[in-house]
Amino acid sequence: MKKIMEIMKAWLKKRSVAIFLAQIGIYLMTSVTWCVVVYFTEHDPLVAAATARTNSVMFFLLLMVFMANFYVLVPYLYESKSKLRRYLFWVVEFLLIFLLNHAIFFPNDRAGIGTATHLHYYQFSIIWLVLNYVVAIAAISVRYFIRQSDLRKQLLEEKQRNAEAELAWLKNQLNPHFLFNTLNNISSLTQIDANEAQDAIGQLSDLLRYALYETQQKEVPLCGEIAFMENYIALMALRCDKNVKITTHFDAPDTVRTIPPMLFLSPIENAFKHGVSSGKPSFIDISLIEENGFLVFSCRNSNYPKDGCDRSGSGIGIENMRKRLELMYAKRYEMHQTVEQGIYKLRIKINVKK
Repeated sequence: MKKIMEIMKAWLKKRSVAIFLAQIGIYLMTSVTWCVVVYFTEHDPLVAAATARTNSVMFFLLLMVFMANFYVLVPYLYESKSKLRRYLFWVVEFLLIFLLNHAIFFPNDRAGIGTATHLHYYQFSIIWLVLNYVVAIAAISVRYFIRQSDLRKQLLEEKQRNAEAELAWLKNQLNPHFLFNTLNNISSLTQIDANEAQDAIGQLSDLLRYALYETQQKEVPLCGEIAFMENYIALMALRCDKNVKITTHFDAPDTVRTIPPMLFLSPIENAFKHGVSSGKPSFIDISLIEENGFLVFSCRNSNYPKDGCDRSGSGIGIENMRKRLELMYAKRYEMHQTVEQGIYKLRIKINVKK
């Protein structure tokens, strides 16, 4: 019995079944309403019963016209790309209405009625014919809106699939990029201090564990992402000399907040690529705070751009970050970057309100 109930529930959830039941429901509701109106307006019970019966039959004929169009004529003739089928639709439509309503248009006892009644009957026949065509047009309109709804749903699903595929591709780009730059840093460090290089390898192991496993999720805890950035900055700072001043400020009191993994890695990488000079004073200032439902990331650094032969600063990472922001926070973020008086500034503000 339980299995039968589950099958019934699944059957009722199907949209085609729901539409069919809605059509039957509208017919029953209209018929019952008309019967109630006739019952209270007609004083003769026999006349009321006959009127209700007649109108129920007429409403049923309209229902047949609607269903014949909705399920057969419109999908197989009207919605066809063939012009011949569209012309054929209107011919078949006329024949359908004529055959279903033949008894109404040409009653058997019409000979005994008077001229005035005869004229009124023809007027009714014209109105009834127009009403049948209105029902047919209603079937066309309902089919059109259902088809448009299906198309919009398919487009949204396709867009979502493309967005997820692109996001996965962007995330896969980050890991090799991150590994390549970090290994270069450790390579440089081995020539300066072997012990620190060994410690750095341990740090790198922790960072890679995060990059390889945590980033498989769509979002990660913000506190874990902050710890990752702090470790990464500390590792990158090992190759900087005393002329480089590095300051950080991370303040995110919401412990359950989540964000896409390694979202702000690219600007941090670029800060060390383009913000550090071997012979000139340099600075890097990085902050990430949460205030009033907004997550604000800021990066300021001295600007020493690489020459055209150095591919390490090609800007691919920033563009990837922008795409990820667009995919995850469309119309919910602001991103501004400028270079003024030798200082690069980047500010990203994300609305993370639930």
